[in-house]
Amino acid sequence: MASFFKLNKNKKFSYTPRYYDERKERLENLKKQYEAEGKSSIEARMRGKFRRHKTNKIPGLFSGANLRTFIILGFLVLAVYYFLKKYHIY
Repeated sequence: MASFFKLNKNKKFSYTPRYYDERKERLENLKKQYEAEGKSSIEARMRGKFRRHKTNKIPGLFSGANLRTFIILGFLVLAVYYFLKKYHIY
């Protein structure tokens, strides 16, 4: 079926994002080094080498965001107390 009007086609473009990931390159270099040395269980060794050490913090009442909340709450309580005391409301 012929058309009287010319339909425009979608415009195409090719975009390749370019960024440098230093950690990824370092890991790949280590992989190549282990393969060249003939080491076994490369992935297990690399996982062990780059595993972050967790601190033995126990999440509790006074840790992180909870501590910040209590400090803000304390300032608010003090501000209300001084306001009430200044204007002899209570």
